[in-house]
Amino acid sequence: MILFGFLILALSLYQVQIVPQENTQVEFDHSQQVEGEFLEVRNAVLSASRTGDGRSTSVKLGTRYPQRTFALNPPPAFGRLSTSPPRELRVENATVEGGPNVVDYWQNRTNVDGAIAFDTRSLRYSPEYNELRDSPDLVYEHSLVVAEFENTALGRSGQTVVDSDNRLRLIALNGNVDESGTRRTSVDPDALSQSRRSVRLTSVGGDPVVIELPTDISPDRSEDLEQVWSDRLGTDVQGVTVSGGTVRIELDGSEAYRLSLGAVGVGDGTTVPNESDGYITKVSSNNGVAVAEVRDRYNNPVEGARVNVSVDGAFEETIRTDSEGRVSYEVTDVSDVEMEINAGTETWESVLFENVGVGTGGGGGTESLLVAPEEAVAFNGPGSAEQGGFQLDVENQHDGAIRITDVTVLPENPDLNGLSDEAAGSGPGRSELYVESAGGAVGEKNVLLGLDQEYTFVPNSGLQLNLQRGPEKRAYDIGAEEYVDAETEFAGAEVPLGSNDRATITLAEFYEVGQSTATVVDVVGETFSVTVGYKIDGERRTEQFVTTVTQGPVGQVDLQDDIEDTDGSFEVTTDQYQNLAEGWVVVENAATGQTESFESTDGQTTTVDSADVGGVAAGDEVVATLYESDAEQNELDADSTVVGGEPFGIFAQADAEFQGGQGNDEMTASFDAVSDSTTYEFTIEASVQGQGSESVTVTVDGEELEFTGTAAEAFTRNNEEVNILDPNSYNDLTGGQETLLEQIRNDLNNTSSIEGLTQVSGDRDLENPDIRPQ
Repeated sequence: MILFGFLILALSLYQVQIVPQENTQVEFDHSQQVEGEFLEVRNAVLSASRTGDGRSTSVKLGTRYPQRTFALNPPPAFGRLSTSPPRELRVENATVEGGPNVVDYWQNRTNVDGAIAFDTRSLRYSPEYNELRDSPDLVYEHSLVVAEFENTALGRSGQTVVDSDNRLRLIALNGNVDESGTRRTSVDPDALSQSRRSVRLTSVGGDPVVIELPTDISPDRSEDLEQVWSDRLGTDVQGVTVSGGTVRIELDGSEAYRLSLGAVGVGDGTTVPNESDGYITKVSSNNGVAVAEVRDRYNNPVEGARVNVSVDGAFEETIRTDSEGRVSYEVTDVSDVEMEINAGTETWESVLFENVGVGTGGGGGTESLLVAPEEAVAFNGPGSAEQGGFQLDVENQHDGAIRITDVTVLPENPDLNGLSDEAAGSGPGRSELYVESAGGAVGEKNVLLGLDQEYTFVPNSGLQLNLQRGPEKRAYDIGAEEYVDAETEFAGAEVPLGSNDRATITLAEFYEVGQSTATVVDVVGETFSVTVGYKIDGERRTEQFVTTVTQGPVGQVDLQDDIEDTDGSFEVTTDQYQNLAEGWVVVENAATGQTESFESTDGQTTTVDSADVGGVAAGDEVVATLYESDAEQNELDADSTVVGGEPFGIFAQADAEFQGGQGNDEMTASFDAVSDSTTYEFTIEASVQGQGSESVTVTVDGEELEFTGTAAEAFTRNNEEVNILDPNSYNDLTGGQETLLEQIRNDLNNTSSIEGLTQVSGDRDLENPDIRPQ
């Protein structure tokens, strides 16, 4: 009977103590799993907007507990995935620049109370655990994932809304999701409007351009959310505030910005935008062919739109747009060509091409047979973060050979007023002009400019670059804020082309140059006039091409996120290929300078031995770069990972002479912890006034933190090292203080240092602080 009583007691203790502990671990493991899955959903949304290709993801909504023979479990832990009601995303105090239809449409159709406005939603995951306390809700909105706790909110991803190149990228989330339970549910982001075009924004009256992003985060967490956005936007914006359920971002009113929009659908009730709420705009008129493009309300091309074509006022036919949203119509005689969508009643629903068929090339009235078979393709040269250049193929259809002598370029957009390559050496993108025939003949013109300071001026009449020795070029120096004369150099010579041969003309890269700033411009969607000068039978001729730059080869490279210093290998994956059969990947350890290169196809995962890049150590940055080919000229994408290991701490202790007893000992010291990205200021104040009276205060960048009694005694009386970045060393830390300590731990590595150690006052000294893994 006594043994039976002990058995009952043991089972009771197991039920009360062990079962909750084990179930807490089950719930914790699920919370970590679902956070990773939620981040995958976020990445799929961004990828769908960028590439137009959706990919399937899933989220395990809840979890079940292990079966127990002699104990009871609570009900399964449920979770819910849901979208918020739609709210307006707004861009205020901004005006759109561009062609007549572009401006008319944006000023009238997207304008709500003087702002550019679109509806969007947030996506929220909410767990309902039985044991785990203060597990966060996860919220995706505007490219950012936020973990919303009961008393704070922390960022779990980066943001893509604003970047340092004055690019604004906004994604509207459309659709309804409301799933709950424990099962795994699929989330399949679908590109409703792929982000493929951009418009230029400038301020109204020089006041800040304002982006207002609706947020589903509780108003009680506004201060924390404001800090999350501020940390990620940094100095790229003038200010961030969160109030009334809205994130308000203020941008410099003296700058110009490029705005790209996309729409992604999740769940049910999604709506694909089309021409019914869009506009049509001119692309080109060349060699008797008029080309227009139809765009939706997010400013992106519409495939399959119906376009009515009239010639000299008489209706001819209805044509549907291609995959680029474009429609072309060719006339044999000089004619006026009108294209319209919808009813054509709004100014932005029709375009008129006058005198289509008027030639622009030739010499002395002789027909020119130099042609451009396709539109220009965007080009991302070495050292650039944007597709700021383009390549145009030309073909010699003369019966005899020709020699290309010069190229003149004129952007339709007058803001593209600077040209400068961003890399040394010879090759496409390494000179302002590079011409190469299919047979390998090369001619190039390089303007000798100060890197990141001087830019070749593109005048309203166009910039002519000769493949022979030529005069100096006018350039603008943004440092001195004045025009200068820049020397030029050439390599190769005039480029010969046999009959039916082709040559590729590369111009790189175009900038928007202001009084003291220069910003490289993504030229996809921009229109250029390119006039090619050439000689045939001793006669000089020219041919002008009006071309709108299309998207070039596209691909994405993903480097394994969690490389540890003990890993013998890591993985690199390439995917999201467009117009690309095989890419070329270069993996480099920036710390060792060693690289490993290989070909990679769409969806391929390659395992790279750590030894092939000189090994990996904690704090090393490994970079994977995807190029179009092994020429390593056209960079398509890059990804980087900082090698992990033990987190870094700052270990400090007072000198061995600190005394207790009846005497009083005090110490104040300060120092800086310097990482690769920033400097953190520390002040340590310690005192002992008898047994049990130890006190240590650490001030970090203005935040005052108080040691626990145990840590204070170890630091002073016991002369022990204490990690001053360990949250366990302190009493009553706030969420913001914990985040600060975590940020510093993540910033520090084996190249960080302690500088400026100063013994400010007191009887004792601070012994040399040390930065090392915890």
